[in-house]
Amino acid sequence: MKIYDGKNFFIYGDGTSGRAALRAIKKHGGKAKIYSDKNGVFVKPKDGVYDGAVISPGIRRDHAVYDYALANKIPTTGEVEIGFAIADCPVIGVTGTNGKTTVTSLIAAMLGGTACGNIGYPITTAAEREKKVLVCELSSFQLYDAVIYPKAAVITNIEADHIDWHGSFEEYCRCKCNIASNMDGDGVLVLGEDVKVGALKTLKTEARIIRCSSVGAVDGAYIEDGFFKFFGERVCSTDYLRLGGAHNLKNALTAVAVAKSMGADNRDIIKALSTAKLDAHRVEYVGTACGKKWIDDSKATNIAACLAAVETTHDSVCLIVGGRNKGLDFEPLFRELPERVIDVIAMGECGEDVSEAAERAKFSGSVIIADRLSAAVSAATKSAAQTVLLSPCCASFDEFGNYAERGDSFKAEVNALRGRK
Repeated sequence: MKIYDGKNFFIYGDGTSGRAALRAIKKHGGKAKIYSDKNGVFVKPKDGVYDGAVISPGIRRDHAVYDYALANKIPTTGEVEIGFAIADCPVIGVTGTNGKTTVTSLIAAMLGGTACGNIGYPITTAAEREKKVLVCELSSFQLYDAVIYPKAAVITNIEADHIDWHGSFEEYCRCKCNIASNMDGDGVLVLGEDVKVGALKTLKTEARIIRCSSVGAVDGAYIEDGFFKFFGERVCSTDYLRLGGAHNLKNALTAVAVAKSMGADNRDIIKALSTAKLDAHRVEYVGTACGKKWIDDSKATNIAACLAAVETTHDSVCLIVGGRNKGLDFEPLFRELPERVIDVIAMGECGEDVSEAAERAKFSGSVIIADRLSAAVSAATKSAAQTVLLSPCCASFDEFGNYAERGDSFKAEVNALRGRK
């Protein structure tokens, strides 16, 4: 007997996760059909008896599809929950504001498993192929009301993000903490070093909690005398890590904690650390043009990620930020920027908001407003800074389809400058 025998679902959202959920349900004995908005208007599913509705994580909670499901007493679920249900191996869940993708990839490499989920590879697809371990990156959208049972879970950090979608920072924190809500005493929850106590107010879990520290011994995973250590065991030298930046040292430490808790061999951990590569559009060196270094950090869509990227630079910086705001206050950004950041170019929809925040914070550098990315790049060529860093703190949707498209456009603009030599 298959898990969805005799079950009928409607799927709302025809993106990657929706199509993957459709395949998984049908393969496991159920019936399903995909629906999506037409010209921005809700399309009512065909009349019938539904055992569940699989709704895309990107669809807001005030969308009519939720009202429809509630009125018709149809339980809602997500592609992630289906993936957990059909997986024939342990599943590790990774969430947090920043570092999710890096930590997910490192854990998968250390354990010889498959990285999936919000990283771009649907968990339902991965679950059909992987028999050893799945490492699933999970966004706050996916975790909103998900009922999942990871063998191990990670919260890398929690900083303000997606406030426009969740309504408040407290609600955003609740969604992140939900990753461990259904874990039992056999599970492990690893908390990254930068997870603040205040963000864990709603955390309720039976899992064993392992903490991390990059500045000294704790009852868990830590760095001491230049070595990654796990409950006193020397795992390996931190010199094996190929990724630069203090934030990546913390990411690696978190991954080591999970891998060791799952029984990883130290040799596999060393191999993963020594072969790790940064994702595209994450502090990615583009090249030199107009006498400056240009860095693409388009993936940084919140303030904490931007500040982490600035920390990786060592000379004067012209910082390009902006796009579509996600309900964030930019004043804390300007209060924490080092003096090396001498120019900030505020682009797109929230250009004025950024400029006003800089004024309130009494930012000592200059702020230039640009309507588009191309104008921002042009303005950056006139800066006296030695490095130009695109690290937007914002979503890309005012001008681009996603952060990758924005990053590719930035690279194209920079390469055009290089071609003019």
